Amino acid sequence: MQAISRRSLLRGATASGLVVAAGPVIWTQPAIAGTVGPEQLHLQFGRDAATEMTASWATAGSVSRPRLRLGTAREGFGRTIEAETLTYTDGLNSVETITHHARITGLRPDTSYVYEVTHDGATPVQGAFRTAPVGRTAFRFTSFGDLATGNPAWSKSSINGVTAIAQVEQFDPVVHLMNGDLSYANVNQTNQPGCWADFMNNSQASSANRPWMPALGNHEIEIGNGDLGYDSYNTRFMLPDNGTPWPNNWYKFQVGSVLFVSLDNNEVVYQNSGAYDATTGQVIYNRGYSDGAQTAWLERTLAEARGNDSIDWIVAYMHQPAMSSSASGSGGDLGIRQQFMDLFYRYNVDLVLAGHDHDYERTYAVHGTDSGTNLRPTVVSTDTDVVDTSKGLVQLVLGGGGTSSHDDVYGAPDPNAGGVPVAQVYTEYEAYKVAANESEDATWSAVRDPDTTHPWGIAVFDVDPGAHPGDETSITMTYYHTPAATASNPFPAPIAFDTFKAVRRRRDGWSHGDVHQLVGAQGSHK
Repeated sequence: MQAISRRSLLRGATASGLVVAAGPVIWTQPAIAGTVGPEQLHLQFGRDAATEMTASWATAGSVSRPRLRLGTAREGFGRTIEAETLTYTDGLNSVETITHHARITGLRPDTSYVYEVTHDGATPVQGAFRTAPVGRTAFRFTSFGDLATGNPAWSKSSINGVTAIAQVEQFDPVVHLMNGDLSYANVNQTNQPGCWADFMNNSQASSANRPWMPALGNHEIEIGNGDLGYDSYNTRFMLPDNGTPWPNNWYKFQVGSVLFVSLDNNEVVYQNSGAYDATTGQVIYNRGYSDGAQTAWLERTLAEARGNDSIDWIVAYMHQPAMSSSASGSGGDLGIRQQFMDLFYRYNVDLVLAGHDHDYERTYAVHGTDSGTNLRPTVVSTDTDVVDTSKGLVQLVLGGGGTSSHDDVYGAPDPNAGGVPVAQVYTEYEAYKVAANESEDATWSAVRDPDTTHPWGIAVFDVDPGAHPGDETSITMTYYHTPAATASNPFPAPIAFDTFKAVRRRRDGWSHGDVHQLVGAQGSHK
């Protein structure tokens, strides 16, 4: 099998004289008014989460004047925003997908709005949302990865994907973080667009009412859909622009005193588990496609955040984990450790959320690396109830969103290392779906969930900003796991499995000397 990178594709296009389209296309053909209605409605924050929101949806055909009407429950609709239309054609079955995006600006912070999306001749579809708060205020966010469509007819999907949507609504977060592997369309190659449509229509019960902010996973890489395989993802989502030639692939936004950073780990991992065409043998392997632009953007973003007194917390979320002791999943990856983890340590990132392995695992607080290892993170505290993240970050694997395949089996204990599990680690390029080539004692592993009768789950995070400058601020995380849904019980109650409180001191009580001293000390610890 031949791995085709973005750069090799572009070189081939240049040599042959062909032009390869990159990314979604802005719709320029004359629109045809029809009776098809809006579907697949979902929200995303704009660059400023307190004042900007984007509503995105799809139609089964071309339509005339797609638009959004905005208002409040008391005053009704009073403002109309014209939508931008994007389209792509699936490279495997030539099905065209048409999406519409209405960018809403000039909103009031922490304010509830109602809206509807429509086009000429269509019945409107309605939703509601609340903008993000500003300043130091309490709020909740939720997270999981690896969801799938909720329709068991698709590969990798289970009805727990429907359960998961209801649980997001039950916990009522300001924002939900989706840690990659959304629809699993790339393993449903006979109808990738249809699989995406089922995913989006299932998640609409939540994502039409609150922003779902995704990260790219390996299953967002699709054969036939662009040099990176991201055309479907980038046509369906309109996320905060990162100012690079890959504006949708990684991004940041701030809610209250928390900075959220979404990363594309496909660009840094050694493991190759993206898209594979069994007919042609083509593999899309995205490692290195930005030539370091993502890592440079991340460093600038983190440095700016740690110089910003309005930001107490930094939460990074991504798909593949840097650390995982899963025995039936993939394990950790040296590429993430090389490209991202040192920056996380240097700029004192607090929480790192991942998916990929379909289980739950929490690490101890880690900072720096153990000598003589594959950059194995160093444990700086074994506290599990209250964790001071100013000393070290905590990584969470949250891969139990709703996919039909689940792991919940962890590495065998190493009797020569106090019984800690043995974890797999990718340290060099591997052919498609080859297992990790190295292993390590998972000294960093604090909590695992081996309960295979409750294989799905959602993490709920409650931010307490503290009352005064310099006070302690906290984020309390509770992980709820869930048994299999059934026809008679499609919404089983989530059960609390693990909880801890992350604490640190508010930045508005620090002097600039404190900040420089902290960053210098953290950066020197390798």
